[in-house]
Amino acid sequence: MKPTELKAEWRTVHGAEPPRIAASLLARALAHDLQCAAQGGLAERVRVRLLGAGVARTASAPKLTPGTQLVREWGGTSHHVLMEEKGRCSYKGKSFTSLSAVARHITGAHWSGSRFFGVKP
Repeated sequence: MKPTELKAEWRTVHGAEPPRIAASLLARALAHDLQCAAQGGLAERVRVRLLGAGVARTASAPKLTPGTQLVREWGGTSHHVLMEEKGRCSYKGKSFTSLSAVARHITGAHWSGSRFFGVKP
């Protein structure tokens, strides 16, 4: 199938926009969906092993209240971030939508903001 046909098929099967991935991966995901529909999906023991059913999941990072200051040393420099209202952050006088956006700004790479700043669940 052409990429446009794959995307249309994804919308039909899932009722949502397709993820932004390569057409070859989209084709594999759709093939997997067809195989699961035809053969009943994964065996329960495999599903439990893959998904870790019954295993406690870690909690998400705690909500940081406005006024909380986070400090991280990176590249020989201390970086100070001040938490604002509605999860926004202030860094060097500029407002960011999230800690991840600040971490990306500092490092130039994608980071989980809570992981970069050491915020533990």
